[in-house]
Amino acid sequence: MKRVSRKETTENNSKYMMRSKDRHEKVSLSLTMDLITEILTKLPPISVCKLIFVSKLWLSTIQGKFFTDLYLTRSLTRPLLIFQFYCPAKRHFCSSSPENLSHDHSITPKTIPGLQISPPVRGLICCRDNDAKLFIVGNPSTGQFLTLPRVEAWMKTASFFGYDPVNDLYKVFNMTLVKDKQGCFLSSEHQVYTLGAQNTWRMIECKCPHYPLTQGICNNGVVYYGAWSGCSGSQDKRSGVVVSLDMRSEEFSTMTLPEGVIITGQPNLVSYNGAIAFVNQSPNGRFDLWVLMDASKQEWTKISLLVPCWEDLVGKDKLCCRGTISSGELVFEPCYSPCKYFIICYDSKKNKARRVDVERSRDHCVIRTRIFVDHVESPMFLPRTV
Repeated sequence: MKRVSRKETTENNSKYMMRSKDRHEKVSLSLTMDLITEILTKLPPISVCKLIFVSKLWLSTIQGKFFTDLYLTRSLTRPLLIFQFYCPAKRHFCSSSPENLSHDHSITPKTIPGLQISPPVRGLICCRDNDAKLFIVGNPSTGQFLTLPRVEAWMKTASFFGYDPVNDLYKVFNMTLVKDKQGCFLSSEHQVYTLGAQNTWRMIECKCPHYPLTQGICNNGVVYYGAWSGCSGSQDKRSGVVVSLDMRSEEFSTMTLPEGVIITGQPNLVSYNGAIAFVNQSPNGRFDLWVLMDASKQEWTKISLLVPCWEDLVGKDKLCCRGTISSGELVFEPCYSPCKYFIICYDSKKNKARRVDVERSRDHCVIRTRIFVDHVESPMFLPRTV
C-alpha cells in the first residue's frame, strides 16, 4: 500500500479546490447576472446569505442595495405574521404566512432576544431588553441580531423604530419619561440611533412634550403613535393626540384626534390596508375604526363594523385588534393568553369571520402571546457600526 504524505494530501486538496472553484466560475459565466439575481430572489433569505461565499461577485451582488430592494419589493407582495411568545426566562418567535391560517396548525418558536418588540419595518425588528438595558435590532429571516450601545439614561422609557426611505436609513428613537411639577409623566431626553452611522446615540429636540401611549407604526417614512399632550393634573382632562415623527428630519409634530376616539392602555393603533387607524372595540364584537386618510389635511374616515357570531367564536375572552393582513382580513387575538391560543380573522367585504386555533410548542411555558402583521422576509445584512 502506497503511503501518502501530508504534502501530497495538501496538494491534492488544493487541486480539488481549484477545480471546484473553476466549475463555479464556469457556471456563473454561463448564466447572466440578471438571471442569477432572478433565481436568488426566489430563494429563502437564509439560503441567500449562505451563497455569499460562492464568489466575490455573488457577495457584492447579494449585499448590494439593488438586490435587497428587489427582494423586498417582491416580499412585500407576500407579507408574513410574527408570533412572539413571552416565557418566564426567554422570549421566542416564529413567522407564518396568512395562507397557513386557513386551518389549524402548530408553530415551533425560535429564541429571540429582548422583551418588547416594535412592529416590524421592512423585514427588521427592534427589541428592547429592559433587564439588560439594551436595544437589539435584528433580521428574523437571517437570524442576525445587532446589539446597540447602551443608552446613558434608562429609567421609564418609550422607544420607536422606523425607516427613512429618502436616505435609506433605519433609526431607533428612545425617550426618557420624567415627572413634571404637577406629577405627570412627559417625554424628555429624546435620542436617536442610526444603523450604519457612528456608534453613538444622538440627542434631538422635541418641541411638543407628550406622554406616549401606543406602539409606533412606521408608514411612508413617518412613525405615528398615540399620546397625551400636556398635563392638567388628571388623566381624564388630558388631550389625546397623534404624534408623527418624521424619520428624515427627526422632527415631532402632533395632530388632533377625531371626536370619539379614545386612546386606551391597549395598543389600539393598528395598520389598516396600508394606512394607520385607531380601533375602539366593544365586548360584543362591535368596533369602530378611524382611518387616517390624509395626514397633511388630518382627514379621518370612520368605519363601524360588527363581527358575526362573535360570542360563538370568542367565548368570554377579551380580544384586541392587530390590524389587517394581506388578504384584507382584520386579525384579532386575546389580550391575555388563554390556555388555548387562537386568533379571529374577519373579512369585512364578505362579512365572514373564522377562528384559527394555534398550537404552541409545549417545550416552553408561555404566559403571553403577541402577533405582528406586515412582516416581510429580507436578505439584508445589518450594517456594522463604525
